[in-house]
Amino acid sequence: MGGEAMNGWESRPGRPWAQEAEGPGGLWDARAIMVASVTVLVMMPSAIAAWGFVELAQESPRQPDGPGLALLMLPFICCVGFPVALMGALFAVLPTLQGAAWAGRRVTGREAWWWVPAAAASWAALAALVVALLTDIGPGTWLRMWLCGAVGLTIVALVARRAVPRPRPYWAVVGHGLLCATVVCAIGSGTYASGLGEEYTPPRVHGSDLVGTWHDGRGGTLSLDERGHAVATRTWGEPDGGGSSGRRCEDTGTWTYEPDDNPWNQTVEVDAGDCWPGVWTVGGTRDRLKLNYEYGEPDSPDWYVLSRRSGRNR
Repeated sequence: MGGEAMNGWESRPGRPWAQEAEGPGGLWDARAIMVASVTVLVMMPSAIAAWGFVELAQESPRQPDGPGLALLMLPFICCVGFPVALMGALFAVLPTLQGAAWAGRRVTGREAWWWVPAAAASWAALAALVVALLTDIGPGTWLRMWLCGAVGLTIVALVARRAVPRPRPYWAVVGHGLLCATVVCAIGSGTYASGLGEEYTPPRVHGSDLVGTWHDGRGGTLSLDERGHAVATRTWGEPDGGGSSGRRCEDTGTWTYEPDDNPWNQTVEVDAGDCWPGVWTVGGTRDRLKLNYEYGEPDSPDWYVLSRRSGRNR
């Protein structure tokens, strides 16, 4: 069957997309949708691992899971990931391939693989623009979102493009998925091992480094002095209220610092009435320290963050 057209899909090597791009069913027949969906599903662990490596370098209020999260999510992906993969195929991968085929035919008279990155970049830009309009993200975040979306969509679309016309497409998808995961792990591990990337860790501090006035950026402050006194002024609400109810809180009390050999486990305990009592973690950078308070759902917490310049009383 290697030299025959299968359900309208050209299977001959060297012309994988010549027929299907023009065929009546095109990219939207059941076989193409299924193969594209499986491609998205197989590529999910690689995408999660890649994000895990990126996340290691980003400032975070708590220690990230890193690329190991991909292994933890494998059972979830296998059990309930297919509907997500199907949506990704219908609304991202196949439109990208259709756009690439259309652009190639209109500009050069034939479809070619190098139109896929251009179509993916355009589609990712549109998706990132929608997110920017619905949220309050800055240009830097938008650029990173667009770049990650364009690269990821390009890889998935190219794998689907190569696999769909094959007599046994799923073997090709699995093979490319394993190769992609290997490359992601090799590049990510090599980046940190060689020093090209630096994993973020909170700065190590002493109790004296925490003395001063901390600000939440919305008019609320928490003042900590050398004698262990704490004064909360116009901080936002209580943890039980979500921290965003708009109710201001003012109280006085005490604070203590608990050092730890692991910088992620450095904590500050504040006892100032109902003004965010309990354990805060130390974060930020050496030049701009932060105190982070976790509240909300444990699996997807919110954070109330206070910051200040390093140095006392700044």
